[in-house]
Amino acid sequence: MMTSLNLNEAHDRLLEAAAPINATEIVGIFDLVGRILAEPLIATRALPPYDNSAMDGYAVKLADAGKIVQITERVLAGDQPLRSVELGETIGIMTGAIVPRGTEAIVPFEKVETLTGAVKLPENVKPKQHIRFAGEEAAAGDQLIAAGERLNATHAALFASQGIMAAKVYCRLKVAVVSTGDELVEPWGSASLQQIHNTNSTAIALELRNAGYEPIYASLGSDDVNAIAGELKRLIGRVDFIITCGGISRGEADYTKEAFEQLGAVIFFHGLNFKPGRPTMAGQVRNTLFAALPGNPLSALANLHLLVFPVLQKIAGANEFWLDCQSAINGEEFNAKSDRDIAFLGRLEGGSFRIIDGGRYGSGMLTPLANANAFAIVSGAVSKVAQGAAIKVVAIGSRYSSTRQEFVNGQF
Repeated sequence: MMTSLNLNEAHDRLLEAAAPINATEIVGIFDLVGRILAEPLIATRALPPYDNSAMDGYAVKLADAGKIVQITERVLAGDQPLRSVELGETIGIMTGAIVPRGTEAIVPFEKVETLTGAVKLPENVKPKQHIRFAGEEAAAGDQLIAAGERLNATHAALFASQGIMAAKVYCRLKVAVVSTGDELVEPWGSASLQQIHNTNSTAIALELRNAGYEPIYASLGSDDVNAIAGELKRLIGRVDFIITCGGISRGEADYTKEAFEQLGAVIFFHGLNFKPGRPTMAGQVRNTLFAALPGNPLSALANLHLLVFPVLQKIAGANEFWLDCQSAINGEEFNAKSDRDIAFLGRLEGGSFRIIDGGRYGSGMLTPLANANAFAIVSGAVSKVAQGAAIKVVAIGSRYSSTRQEFVNGQF
């Protein structure tokens, strides 16, 4: 008998079981993007390290506003000023250059009247204008990046700002992808009329790689319980997570659950009160978590994004792993009445969510997901979502939150 959960319950159950990995490695600065930081970056040098000019202009005294002042020096970025700013004088300064002693403001070039060897300053000069002060972004000893952050190019730039060219990150997760079914042929093979190409493993492996994981494209499992169990046994202990596709419903040739049970798996749930993807199972075999997804492509990929990716985020060491919701306005009325929660595919653009094909698509399709960039998950108790209604949507991609959010839309 199936132990069914709703999507929220299944999401929480898997995240509760997920434990961050401990394995780390040192990688160079140009390989940091997409990796998860294992220890915080602490500033050893203030940002900026010295008072500097935010504009090309003139370093001045406030008392000289509206007056003609003599140019005594020009300072470029990288120069050390030789003079200080005195009353009746000014020093030309370029963006990023060290602010000379005595400077009370910077006046941009375009705000002065240029004379021979002198400039006339504007009447209105504000204290400290266009000066970037040492440490105003960060002081030495401040935390610049927390452990658990998935790094991007700007994070790498922060390492560069400290003269640090390598960092300790968590090792990439190895995630096995196994599709089962005698009807499957790999994309590089030739399919007869009664066969289909293995689109699930292809799409899931590429989604995993795009998310920063290392996909292990495993052999096809036939509709034979011992063959499936043998392939799973080969993978356990060699990978950090196992994803299977197909063979998890209640048909005569659905052997995935039995194969996991042969290996002593603990089943967390078998079945979701959720569309698409009711025949979904998850659990743990030895120390390896797994998710057994449906064979239908749209169902498999929807559950990958909504159920599996948050768990992988947590195992990978990320400090943000809860699904992140965005507020949107529903752009087109649609019916939602069901006996279970439903994920509707749509386009999120400019704060407006518009459903794909009116929600009339099948779980075996790929094109609706290819055309979508977000999900609106609607409670089974809701019969209709009106145009103009405020809804919560989950973007397809790598948006996560550090706090748990309610992502299922309730009564309208």
